[in-house]
Amino acid sequence: MLSRTDAAALARALAQAGLISFGRFEQVGGGWWPVAIRLGWLPSYPALLRDVARSLIPLLDGLTIDRVLAAPGALPIAVALSLETGIPAVYIAHDADAPAYAIEGAYDVGHPTALLSDVLLDAGQADAIIRLAGHVGLDVHTLVAVLDLGLGAREALEARGWTVRPALTLAAALPALEAAGYLPPVMRASVAEWIADCRRDPGCG
Repeated sequence: MLSRTDAAALARALAQAGLISFGRFEQVGGGWWPVAIRLGWLPSYPALLRDVARSLIPLLDGLTIDRVLAAPGALPIAVALSLETGIPAVYIAHDADAPAYAIEGAYDVGHPTALLSDVLLDAGQADAIIRLAGHVGLDVHTLVAVLDLGLGAREALEARGWTVRPALTLAAALPALEAAGYLPPVMRASVAEWIADCRRDPGCG
């Protein structure tokens, strides 16, 4: 992850733009979350998109990769990261359960590749993408994410031998967001309780 100072600054910037917000948000599959994450809006904030991409660069230290594979929703971030680093980006064109041709871009068999996610939510999507990447010969063992919601996906993937590197975790960002006025103290307690509940019950909502 980033240093505590850099992570706090990034969390505040995302909250200021409304890309992290707190309240009561109904989910498509039912249930309610106390937090809304809208990193898909980053292209509307080009300076912030650039900053997010730059925040990911330290997470690549020590990795031997020559491709970044963008998970669904992470393509704008992958393009920005590619512009900052020169590492080519490939991406999921359709659902991760689609045939192998659903990975688009210039690649060949054997490229060491990092999977890039905007929000690390569950291990299932990452597993599906890894299977898809394996079908076309991309060698993926590392996941880099902007934000880990902290619901247990990181631990599940690491238990399977993955390297997982998030720039931010939601739990670690809460104090900085409370101090900056983006998160009332009583809401902070609710969010922390929700994270704990979801770690116990992955079907929470």
